[in-house]
Amino acid sequence: MPMPLLFVCCLALLLWPPRTAAEDLSIRFQGDFTSAEKQKLTLWLEHSAATLSTVSGRFPLEQANIRVTATHNGRGPVPWARVIRHRQEGIHFYVDPGYPAQAYYDDWTALHEFSHLLIPYPGDNDIWFSEGLASYYQNLLRGRSGVVTPQQALEDLDAGFRRGEKDARRKRRSLRELSPAMWRTGSYMRVYWSGAAYFLTVDMALRTERDTSLDRVLSDFIACCRQLNRQWNAATLIATLDRLSESELFSYYHRQIIDDRAFPDLSEPYQQLGLIRTSTGLKMSQSAEAIESRKALFRVPDPTD
Repeated sequence: MPMPLLFVCCLALLLWPPRTAAEDLSIRFQGDFTSAEKQKLTLWLEHSAATLSTVSGRFPLEQANIRVTATHNGRGPVPWARVIRHRQEGIHFYVDPGYPAQAYYDDWTALHEFSHLLIPYPGDNDIWFSEGLASYYQNLLRGRSGVVTPQQALEDLDAGFRRGEKDARRKRRSLRELSPAMWRTGSYMRVYWSGAAYFLTVDMALRTERDTSLDRVLSDFIACCRQLNRQWNAATLIATLDRLSESELFSYYHRQIIDDRAFPDLSEPYQQLGLIRTSTGLKMSQSAEAIESRKALFRVPDPTD
């Protein structure tokens, strides 16, 4: 791993020391791995779990079941992964073990999949909620951990939103209709990035109107409710997050997007962050207020606050 990222990773682990992998992660390798490859991948998984833990100051599960299967099919170091929701929750990664260590840290898959563990699965009808949260946090966490710069993370988010907008114009159906039909209709971009737009909007509203953040609300959720043995859907999750945030922001913005055939309106959070769209990308306002809003978004939460 090149020195700059290694330094950032080590600094992150020193500032927010995770529990050991034996406590947070139960890792099992399947397939042909050398000892060196297992060590390389274990360090990557431990760092991904530690990065997720910075959202709330703790890992969201008592222990996650991590399976790692070797594959040479597909593209990139992590061709595929899926969340394990039955019995002991966790993630099943399919990895090509031959890539250098840096390639796994650069890949977004681990932080996307680990972000799914912040909340219980809301069900197929509300998959936009789960995939939206993971798509939002994969970018925030990459920016916070130093894998990419905060500016690059925002540009990546904007690129995702543009893909979602394009898909929304093609589909011309509401999120309520498309979420349960995502696989059949191929509406991945519409569903994933509409959900991410929702969480960016709610996060910025929490910061500007309630002097809190999505991180803090999720921290409270993990402390009180993540381990409850109950069936969740978007409605029950939204009601709980409203209660924990002492607001109605989650339900208000849910009503704005769920039956609209258009992609969610991003004008409010973009204005708050000083993001200006151009035909070729994203410009950043250099006003002091906008700069501070962007810094706050990528500042690692203090769990003692």
